[in-house]
Amino acid sequence: MSGIVLFLLILAEAPIATPAGAEPAVSAVPAGESHTIVGEIVWVDLATRLVLIRESVKTTRMKGQPPARQTVAVGVAPEVPVTRGKKTVPLENLKAKDHVTVRYLAMAEGARAISFRVAEAAPAAATPAGGGEPAPVTGN
Repeated sequence: MSGIVLFLLILAEAPIATPAGAEPAVSAVPAGESHTIVGEIVWVDLATRLVLIRESVKTTRMKGQPPARQTVAVGVAPEVPVTRGKKTVPLENLKAKDHVTVRYLAMAEGARAISFRVAEAAPAAATPAGGGEPAPVTGN
């Protein structure tokens, strides 16, 4: 396990190349193919801005293969907003078991997030239509 973590950390430290004198551009729709993962956070490394995400649903990529969950280490650049509901939150607010939807580009340097959404912590509790306790059921 520590070998995998070390590999992911080395992969995350690879810089994103930009031409000399040019500012990095962030576009709403990137030129390359993007992927989406829906799952839960396994761990967050704040020093490298790397988030490990395990897919919630098992998928089958090829016929005859057993279903497997994909796990992706995604680098989150400072200019990529992390949103929880309608609010932007800092990366420091993320924790293991948070449910996320992340759109990312698979690059030679590793996966790079282009959108990062975190599910609300708890859904609103359902209340009966009258707002109080439900009426007792009587049989006739």
